[in-house]
Parts: sequence; C-alpha cells; structure tokens
Amino acid sequence: MTRRRKIVGVAVAGVLIAPVPTGVAAAAENCELRAAAGDPAAVVDGQTRAGAVQVRCGDRWLTLRQGTAGIADQPEAGDRFGASVAVTDVDRNGAADLIVGAPGENNGAGAVHVVFGPGNDGQPAPIVLRQGAGGVPDLSEPGDGYGSAVAAMGGTVLVGVPGEDLGDGEAKVDAGAVQVVSIRGGQVDGVTELNQDTQYFDGTVESGDRFGASLAAGSFDKPTAVIGVPGEDVATKKDAGMIHIVEDPVVAIEETGIGQDSAGISGASEPGDRFGASVAAAWDPSLPVRVAAGVPGEDLGDAADAGMVTVLGYDGRQVTEVLAVHQGTAGVPGASEDGDGFGTSVAAGVIESASAPGPEVSVAIGSPGEDLGDLVDAGRVHGVQVGSDPRVDGVVSQETDGFGDAPKARARFGAALAFGPGAASIVAGAPGHDGEGAVHATPWRALFGTAVVADNWFAGRDGVPAGSAFGSSVASDPTG
Repeated sequence: MTRRRKIVGVAVAGVLIAPVPTGVAAAAENCELRAAAGDPAAVVDGQTRAGAVQVRCGDRWLTLRQGTAGIADQPEAGDRFGASVAVTDVDRNGAADLIVGAPGENNGAGAVHVVFGPGNDGQPAPIVLRQGAGGVPDLSEPGDGYGSAVAAMGGTVLVGVPGEDLGDGEAKVDAGAVQVVSIRGGQVDGVTELNQDTQYFDGTVESGDRFGASLAAGSFDKPTAVIGVPGEDVATKKDAGMIHIVEDPVVAIEETGIGQDSAGISGASEPGDRFGASVAAAWDPSLPVRVAAGVPGEDLGDAADAGMVTVLGYDGRQVTEVLAVHQGTAGVPGASEDGDGFGTSVAAGVIESASAPGPEVSVAIGSPGEDLGDLVDAGRVHGVQVGSDPRVDGVVSQETDGFGDAPKARARFGAALAFGPGAASIVAGAPGHDGEGAVHATPWRALFGTAVVADNWFAGRDGVPAGSAFGSSVASDPTG
C-alpha cells in the first residue's frame, strides 16, 4: 500500500458539439432530481438496445435519449445509452447534473453525455464526450467502451474506458484507461488520462486488466477518485483484481494501489475474485475516506462466486481495512451460495444518527444473484453501518413489506445501487423484474427492521415508461 506522487499535464479542450438549444427537458418549475435510472436495453425508434434514461423529476418522469431535447447523436442498435449514470452538480450552479454513458456507441467505441440540470430552465446545453474529438485525447476505436463507468464531482467528470488497448502497437488489449474531464462554464476545459502506464502507478499494463471498469469520485481534503481494475492479474492469479485511490486526479496525483495481497487486507488474491468490480466511497470532512470494494467473484468454502466486500479507511497517507463482510460473517443474514455475487454493486454514504456520537458511514451491498426460496436470482441488498460499533445485520429484498409487488425470479434486485440525499435512503435497481425492470427508493433504516414504505417504480406502471431493463444503472445525489 504505497503512496505515489506525479504531476501530469492537462490537455486543453474545446467545445465538443455544435451549439444546441439551451438546456434539456425544460420545465415550468425547477426540477428536484430525485433519481436517475438507466435502461440500456431499451428499444428506441425500433433500434434494439439503443437505451434510455428515466429521470425522476419531483413527482414526474423525464425520458432522456439520444437525438431529442439537445442530446447529441441518434439512437442506434447497441448504443446502450444509460449503461452507466451519475448525478452531481458538475458545473456548481445549484442544479443537479446527469452524466450518462453510452459505451456501445459506434461499434463499442463509446460516448458520454453530460446533461446539465435536466428539467430546469436556463441550463447550459448538453455536451457529448468522445475520444479524438474536441481536444479529448486518443482515438475512438471499436471496443473501447468509453463510458462503461462514469463518476463525477464538482468541476470534474471521470470516464472509464476499460476496453482501451495500450502498449507498443496496442498489444495490451483491454488494458483500460480513465479520462478525467474538467468542466467549466458548461464546456470541457481540459482532460487528463490515467492508466497503469502513468509514472509511479502501482501495477503494470496487461491485457484484460480493464482499468476503469468501476469508478467513484468525491472530495476529501482534496478531489479524490477510486478506480477499479477487476481484471488485474496478480502473479499467476488471473483476474484477481485491485483498486487505485487517486488524489488530485486532474493535476497532482497521489496514488495508492490496494489488492487482497496488500498487508492487512482480508482474503487472498485468487483467480477470478475481481476485487474492485464495484467501488464506492463516502466523503465527510470529519472522517477518513471510506472506500468500499466489491469482490463478487470471491469463493467462500465450496460456494463459487459467493462474493464479499472490503471497507477501507484512507487518511491521505495510508490505507487500513475497517471491515470485511460476506454472508459467512457473524450477524450477516443469509448464507454464502454459488453465484450470489455479494458485492456486485456497492454504495456508500455518511449518515447522521441520533443514537451515534457522530457521523457514521453506511455501505449498501448488492447481491443480485441471491435466490429467495425457489426464486432464482431474485436478489437482495445488505446494509452495513461502519462506526464505533459496526453493525452488519441490515437486509432488504423485494419480499420486504412495502415494496409494492411480489419478488420475481431473475429480477436481480440490487444489481445497481446509489444513496439518496443525506444517505437517508438508498436507490436499488432490479433490471430483470417482470422482464421490464424496477427501481426502489427505500429509507436506510428499513434495512435494519424499521417498518417503512418505499417508493416503488415499476417499468410500464403508474406513469413509469415501459422498459426492457429499467434499473440496470441508478444514480442520485447524496448531497442534495
């Protein structure tokens, strides 16, 4: 667990698309963006898997897709618009912005759309990011997967490009990269590219690393990014995985690399663990950064791909393990079984509790492969409270009272997770529910047994647009 520093250059970029009408999906009243849910399998204008994003704007829905309301490009088969989403106030004007990945665009080259203040008047026009245009470095090539993961913080959008080929003659296939895009005045102001060839970065560039397959971003004592590299080989252990914690990713890099062979980290690097397949982080000035890393391929006993999650503390100098949890941990509901995928998704937030002496970190963990009785891959979400007295017994599923429908086989509840405002609620996707998808927003305390009513949004019902895999990605602004 080493700490490295390097100063890197920033490429100045210009406007990426031609001027379009200001704002998108303008409303008579300003929108309170409650949640965004991607449906990358949506059929749009007859184009299969073109993709769409549904935005919960107050008590109504806005449907965003390519080619409408100022959003660039046209829907094409396989674009997968909405495969990744993030919500934050990027341009710092008080309105939540939406970042949408379309990694299938142009034969898998990919693109990312930044939609400023959807549902609000007077916002900058949306912009589209793609490699090799408007000052964004590199070439847009089939299979790059630009936008497979996205994250954002004030002034910055991070884009995962896990299919990027690197090395001499681009021989390192799918080594992966991350672009750190600075945004100012509704336009691109510069781009920094990170990969494992960056000087002083831990790890080496190898085929199949998929650097940037997962991302988190926020502000500690300085801007900080977490980058997942689930395909990292550790010695002969293929796809063991690792993560990087990077401070000041735009200019001054302080990088720490962590894997399961790092000192003090539970478990051991093993083939197929995919440590870092999901990452999340909680940011609070009174606490060290808490980073959650999902290890959905972890085998536990005879249970293959049962999964686990490691929660780390980072104080700007070193990383320590705070907690490691799986379904064999005392107090965690359920049992480790083949294919549970515990840690396929993670979300983290900081919550104030009257029963706690100070702010505590909450970690939500998706186990979308969990079977509920005879319902295969119905899915479940677990909750962990990381404080002076850690609590690991939180759990909720679609069979919990107040979730609006019976659980369904292959719903994959918990395939995507995000924390809502104040970390008082979580947003969970169930993209396989009834073949169309569902999203649930539930108070955090519901995971610990408090009887509450969730907001339940089923594709094709009660004003929610029809879907194909609604809830494949979800986002909300925990600071909103």
